[in-house]
Amino acid sequence: MSGRRTDSNDDMLMLHALLDGELDAASALALEHRIAADPDLAAAHARLLALRGVVRGSLAREEAPAALRARVGALAGIIDAADSAAGGSNVVAFPQPAPRRAPTRSWRRIAASVAAAVVVLIGADAYLRSAGWIGTGDAIEQAAVAGHMRAVLSGQPVDVVSTDRHTVKPWLAAKVPLATAVVDLSAQGYRLEGGRVDIVGGQPAATLVYRYREHLISVTELASALPAASETRTTISGHPVVDWSDGARRYIAVSVMQPNELDAFVAAFRQAAASAGEGAGRT
Repeated sequence: MSGRRTDSNDDMLMLHALLDGELDAASALALEHRIAADPDLAAAHARLLALRGVVRGSLAREEAPAALRARVGALAGIIDAADSAAGGSNVVAFPQPAPRRAPTRSWRRIAASVAAAVVVLIGADAYLRSAGWIGTGDAIEQAAVAGHMRAVLSGQPVDVVSTDRHTVKPWLAAKVPLATAVVDLSAQGYRLEGGRVDIVGGQPAATLVYRYREHLISVTELASALPAASETRTTISGHPVVDWSDGARRYIAVSVMQPNELDAFVAAFRQAAASAGEGAGRT
């Protein structure tokens, strides 16, 4: 305490201010640190806490007299208009508080809201399960989702920034062993932002990044050992994932958009890739 007495006026005033909630956050934090480091100050703080507890527990709370409330109201400018006009006694007519609602009604409303929310969640869960959207995904899908999340959080979702597929494709070709299927979906509302290299399954993998409104969509491409007709859906860490194959490549699309919106993107991507000859056999 650097020679200062713990029970000095300044310390006691600060302790009272802390207990009354009158200190700003920085001052309260500084004083709490001092209390933790100084046994005497901590003891004084404990005494004040105990005293406040005794006072609050033993004394009934009293209402201010009507005359005092009238004076305060008058000083605050809250004077009954009729009294003022009639030159009355300056007694304030305080508005009566609204009757308190029965607690049971409030709890009934809360219970009904909770029940409705549970029904909605159960229904949403059932729908997503029936559509194949609930799951944990395999290790490859989890790595693709992790790459998407990391890229979005970093604020730099792409390594090569370009809306031109003829710029993105050769850049990725120099970084990964598999030629990347890059399609232009701007006519369908999906703008190519560029591409990046993720590590998936311990190997570098090309990932295309598209933007749809405020959402980013990552499409990771890998060599495929899956049949061309395979397609699965799941949700990992709150991210809808569509995983499909064209026989030569395995594609994993990840976003935070609604599952039906991601389905629409995948349909557009698959159609554009097939039309451009970017499908099976073009490695």
